[in-house]
Amino acid sequence: MSYPPYAGRRPDTSAAAIVALVLGIVGGLATPAFGLFTVIPAAAAIVGAVALRRIHTHRQRGRTLALWGFWLGAAFFLLDFALLMIAAIATHLGL
Repeated sequence: MSYPPYAGRRPDTSAAAIVALVLGIVGGLATPAFGLFTVIPAAAAIVGAVALRRIHTHRQRGRTLALWGFWLGAAFFLLDFALLMIAAIATHLGL
């Protein structure tokens, strides 16, 4: 009787990838208060980038979660920054 080779333990999911996704979602929900919460999407993008690097070097799972967190963070950071600039220009022009 032959047994299939032992594949070993399944790699763990990166905690940083999960944190990046949660921060990306929270950053999206906080977008209406763009002036106050610009740091949350920035943190999501940074943690997502760190998670991608750790996933690659430590052979962990969660690449898709890290990518979603990174891109959500980057997109909402740019949106928040653009809204903040529009508000600053409108204030300067007296609108």
